[in-house]
Amino acid sequence: MEKIRGLNLGGWLVLEKWMTPELYDSYNAEDEFNLIKVIPKPELMLKKHRDTFITENDFQWIKEHGINTVRIPVGHWLFKADYPYFEAKDYVDKAFIWAKKYDLSVVLDVHAAKGCQNGFDNGGLSGIIDWHKDKKNIAETLEFISELCDNYGKEEMLSGIELLNEPHISIDLELIQDFYLKGYKIVRNKLGNNISVIFHDAFRLNQWEEFFKSNNFFNVYLDTHMYQVFGEVNREANIFDITKFVIEKRLEVIKKIKDLVPIIIGEWSVGMSPTTLSYAKDEIQKDSYHQLLANALLLAYEEADGWFFWNYKLSDQSTIKNFGWSFRNMVEKNILPFKKKGN
Repeated sequence: MEKIRGLNLGGWLVLEKWMTPELYDSYNAEDEFNLIKVIPKPELMLKKHRDTFITENDFQWIKEHGINTVRIPVGHWLFKADYPYFEAKDYVDKAFIWAKKYDLSVVLDVHAAKGCQNGFDNGGLSGIIDWHKDKKNIAETLEFISELCDNYGKEEMLSGIELLNEPHISIDLELIQDFYLKGYKIVRNKLGNNISVIFHDAFRLNQWEEFFKSNNFFNVYLDTHMYQVFGEVNREANIFDITKFVIEKRLEVIKKIKDLVPIIIGEWSVGMSPTTLSYAKDEIQKDSYHQLLANALLLAYEEADGWFFWNYKLSDQSTIKNFGWSFRNMVEKNILPFKKKGN
């Protein structure tokens, strides 16, 4: 099976303020839920964003630069949108057309579940973690997985379904695993064994051995997200400390988990803390920092069974502020070694 080298299409159908801050200018809102409630004519705003943020040209660029898979974050409002959300099915439909045209596999990722599973804006509703507090939310998430199977199970380019993105570390792991077992059965009953089922590690990468040893899974991945800016490394660390951490610690744990279950790094970036970057004397050194870290990360994550960079792109304003998080920008600046084929 071809190694997954993928990109996330985040910020498209599930908004994140930091990725597209222009949409939030002049509005007191931190997430999609609250933005839609306060912005005039939100349907028009969303349509313009969805029509322009990701287009067929992006799928063409992605293919031309050596990527074989896209991970598409979707929210529970994809098919049937409760207030204040708006449906987005037409865009996933288009994505499959483009994916087939450019021979790109697609992973559908349940990024935002009813009740919000993590309290992050990427769950559609920041500051709220109610998904696990109501059995109805869990049932509706399972129904949503069933709908994903029904709507896209026959799509030739569908390669996987991720049952739930980043359930919060405070949620009981047994509850999450019970949900995963039910979701796995739904996908297998509806789609057979050809579609991968992906489980996020719920920020507890080292607590999954019994789960995988005691269940007879087929064609599954454990997804872990590996960054270096959210406390994983001291924010005062210099570039050499971070690189050492990646090669010694990240590589070690990937090899360990890989012996248990196929592993993918579902999200990673070349982002660094402002303090780390402040050690660079000029722009040339900053570029060198990013290039050194990018190569170390890529070499480490190539040891996994696959990876997805977060994110394919950011808005113009966010790209300037969050250098290291836009794959396309990293490639165009020759930070990441994914040249256009034929060049």
